[in-house]
Amino acid sequence: MPFHFRIAILPILIMLVIASALIPGCTHSPEPVSEDYDKLLTSPPPSVEVRLQQIVSDGVTNAEIPGAVIEIETPDWRWRHATGYAALSPPIPAETGMHFFIASVTKPFVSVAILQLAEEGKLALDDPIDSYLPVDIMEAIAMSDEITIRQLLDHTSGIADYDEMSLVLEEYENPGYTVSYEQGMWDSLHAGPLYDPGMGYTYSNVNYILLTLIIDRASGRTYEEYILEYILNPVGMRNTSVHRTNRLPDPHMHALEEFEEDGIIMDFSNLYKQYDRGSGDIVSTTADLNAFHKALVSGMLISPSSRDEMMTISPQSKKNIDMSPLGSGNQGYGPGYIITSLDEPGNLTLYGHTGGYPGASTFWYYLAEEDTYLTLHANSAMRAAAVHEEILIPLLLFLTDRGPAGF
Repeated sequence: MPFHFRIAILPILIMLVIASALIPGCTHSPEPVSEDYDKLLTSPPPSVEVRLQQIVSDGVTNAEIPGAVIEIETPDWRWRHATGYAALSPPIPAETGMHFFIASVTKPFVSVAILQLAEEGKLALDDPIDSYLPVDIMEAIAMSDEITIRQLLDHTSGIADYDEMSLVLEEYENPGYTVSYEQGMWDSLHAGPLYDPGMGYTYSNVNYILLTLIIDRASGRTYEEYILEYILNPVGMRNTSVHRTNRLPDPHMHALEEFEEDGIIMDFSNLYKQYDRGSGDIVSTTADLNAFHKALVSGMLISPSSRDEMMTISPQSKKNIDMSPLGSGNQGYGPGYIITSLDEPGNLTLYGHTGGYPGASTFWYYLAEEDTYLTLHANSAMRAAAVHEEILIPLLLFLTDRGPAGF
């Protein structure tokens, strides 16, 4: 399973659906979501908690990663846990509530913003993008009068991606230097299209950079202001921000990666993320990400029909997958959302997104049939496949009672 840095790697972990009744009507709540529900949820039964701790602790060891933070919320209980280390030199234990780069889990935030603007009549998903972009950018995009906003959202535009690792290393090797989002965007646009709009599926972060420019134009606010005013504040996500400094908020999981065989560990925590505008530039916590997911599923942020738009995968992205021993089925990409439907053994639908950035991998799910939210962050991206195998699959087997007796 390839894990592309910061992109919502279309892996085997995704989530989010609508199993609960959704609230129609106004999508922009003026008041933060009440935190009283925290008091209504208890810890899991002791035997469940012991097993969950064992899965995650053993998984961190077996995956050979520094540490992980996780939060799971079911209809009956909520469990938060941290294991291993947030930093290695000096050693800092991982703790629940730590901040981290969410990477491409940023994309669902952008999708929600676009869908909100569509509900207000400020744009339509099938509008061509040329009328929403600055003239110089519009003229640089082949067939910008044919590419639609929807095709940016579901990566069927034919617009190429940029070389993200080169941008990351440029900042890493020049402390304090900021790579602008324009740099990677223009590299992509100058490369030309991969195919005609709608004729294929190619995951491209540049699609979401362009969507932030559409948010700027359609809303009359900057993308950064819009996300704060219409998503973070209404949901009460006080530990989430669009990252515009070269310091993660404290306390935080360090973004640690071992690229060389000599054992040298590189720390990518102190980099700016502006080059990932809208495609991977948000910092959050497990609790905030679960709260965002609940607000999305419940219909608080967007209407049921808009949520259905997110849950409609493009035919171009649909593929058969085998997630043994969890099951087999198909997976595809909708507007800012990855949907995985497993048929054997028994139905299971996972909605969500994943994200990878050097030293950071984030997995954000809604298990529809279980009405369960799961957010996991590990401070390694090179080992993301091992995190999937050693932590996520065992957790999903346990939570869905699909594991062997005594699992």
